[in-house]
Amino acid sequence: MKIVSLLVCLMLLASSGLAMGGPSPEIEEEGERAVKTIAGNKYLIDDFESGSLGSPRDWWTFDIQSAEIASNDDLILGGEEVARNVGKYSVGLKGKAKNWYGGGIGTYVAKENQDLSNFNSFSVDIYGNGSGTAKIELYDDDNGNWQIEQNREQNYKPLYDDKLVYDVVIDWKGWKNVSVLLDDFVDDNPGVGDDVWNPEQNGESGGLLQLQIISLADEETGKIDYNLDNIYLTVDEE
Repeated sequence: MKIVSLLVCLMLLASSGLAMGGPSPEIEEEGERAVKTIAGNKYLIDDFESGSLGSPRDWWTFDIQSAEIASNDDLILGGEEVARNVGKYSVGLKGKAKNWYGGGIGTYVAKENQDLSNFNSFSVDIYGNGSGTAKIELYDDDNGNWQIEQNREQNYKPLYDDKLVYDVVIDWKGWKNVSVLLDDFVDDNPGVGDDVWNPEQNGESGGLLQLQIISLADEETGKIDYNLDNIYLTVDEE
């Protein structure tokens, strides 16, 4: 029991502190790098079909040994319907963990006049290799300045804004669609921000500001090896 408790603590410590922060609103508006269309029941965050982590949405990476655009040609295992929809490219995350932590990627989501309050689910296609965990982190703006301020002395914890997380245990091989109700995300910093999921822009708030995906291994120095594609916010009507 002590070993399991230590493992959980280390995983949470490693994954909770590395929100690197997105570009300032001025850079986002000036570059128009994250312009996406909200169509029907889906809001596309990225499908990587541009073949780049810098366009149309700019992704940052941290502590991951390899985060690169990859061809889907040889990724043939898993659900047939998911495999048909992944397109030509995905992003491959690979490396070796240290204290179960393997780094990750993130992107700035907020855009002026963008209301995401209609969406109630997060969807991503994952090509798994039978191990590891992808920790999905969503940050919303609670102090109305369109940025995430962090305490570097406390593992980069947000100072004023909410961070909501969900762990996807990748215990399969091949493609699989993972859809998670936003209500199932857990407030990772209670007492900071307003402790309410509010992705809409209200007054000066930027709403949902950024997304990060943290890679955790099954062993202390285990392998990180999976691909991500078709990242959406969706409307789950069930």
